[in-house]
Amino acid sequence: MPTARIAAGNTVSGQGWQAYGPNGIYIDVDTTSGRFTGTPVYVTSITGPGGNQWSLVGPSAIYSPTATGFRVYVQWRDASALTPAQAQGYGWQINWIGYDNP
Repeated sequence: MPTARIAAGNTVSGQGWQAYGPNGIYIDVDTTSGRFTGTPVYVTSITGPGGNQWSLVGPSAIYSPTATGFRVYVQWRDASALTPAQAQGYGWQINWIGYDNP
């Protein structure tokens, strides 16, 4: 009988961010460490020692979830330019929790 699985992790601080147009960035989050057998329900937050994550929209929206990962897009709430270099400078990382009940 399959057992429910809960796992958590995070991306590396400031690394992995990619440009998405002139005003947004995204990151692909690897959840293989969770050893999920189905597509889990994911919950996310964004943190970083450089701050300013309070001014973002999108960090809790999950795109293309699978058993091994998902994608998160973010942008400034005023839609001004945001680059991967800025995310790196702020040390942003995505924290995640996944719940799988196959």
